Amino acid sequence: MNVRYTRNALRDLEQISSYLAARNVKVAADVLAAVEDVASRLERFPYSAQATEMPGVRAAPVTGFPYIIFYTVENPDVVIHHVRHAARLRPWHEPE
Repeated sequence: MNVRYTRNALRDLEQISSYLAARNVKVAADVLAAVEDVASRLERFPYSAQATEMPGVRAAPVTGFPYIIFYTVENPDVVIHHVRHAARLRPWHEPE
């Protein structure tokens, strides 16, 4: 499987990185590395994360940090749709 990030996911990562880098550059780099570690695991084990209430959407926690990766499996890809802080509303619950 290949991992593919949507524009929304890339925007989420940019916002997370910018926010954290303004406070602690090392933590920002560590979070991005942890996201990549989870993405690598999903590449090998795409169904390893918990299913959500949204059909086809899974949620993988980012080890060591309060972030969750929301993704779908669309053969031959794992498509990462969002990376969100665990305290935020789920992407499909947010007002438009």
